[in-house]
Amino acid sequence: MSNENSKQKWALIFTELDNIILNNYWRKFYTYREIGWDEQSIKEYLSKKENIMKVASFNTTNVSFSASSRRNRYYNIYNKEQMLEQDVPYEGAVDGLSKLNEIYKIYIMTHRKKPLKEKTLEVMEKLGFNMDILTIYFMKKNKKLFQHRTECMKKIVEDFHSGVGICLNPSDKSVFERFNYTPIGFTSIKNYEAFKNSGNPFNIICQDWPQLLSSLNATD
Repeated sequence: MSNENSKQKWALIFTELDNIILNNYWRKFYTYREIGWDEQSIKEYLSKKENIMKVASFNTTNVSFSASSRRNRYYNIYNKEQMLEQDVPYEGAVDGLSKLNEIYKIYIMTHRKKPLKEKTLEVMEKLGFNMDILTIYFMKKNKKLFQHRTECMKKIVEDFHSGVGICLNPSDKSVFERFNYTPIGFTSIKNYEAFKNSGNPFNIICQDWPQLLSSLNATD
């Protein structure tokens, strides 16, 4: 194990930046507004957890797109640099990561593509994140998410043979169990029941950062 990692005994891996480290609500809000949705419709749509990971069918009397062009239009706006600046810290994440760093080496396996890396890191630093304690793996172009996560895990386990993986979807559990990491559910995009009642239920499910810190023994 390298000297850099000698203070921490375990790895802590987040499956994503968005919806647990960064809150991208306002990036979505302004994306839909630029497309042509009215603000009330946007707020109603984004208030429902089941819509968080979807691209809305934003056909209105003024705006109409086919399914493929709808997604392209959405992501062309959503991934603009000025839109990345709409991200804010997920509540509790900035201080929480600093506390966790006292125990764990922290990794994040985001699905954000490498062209977004420089701007994402710039935004995070401006938001107050200590970037020196984070190792973030961005996805290569045309790489599948499962491949990306598997490659990241293989790198991490070279230094840390045990640790914890934070899952935003029940299906995220499998990649951690393959490497003998303990999975923990976080309910920002899925309800508690989705983790509890899945075919392979989670033993630990957290609904906010205080619960997450308590589960990871990182409270004051």
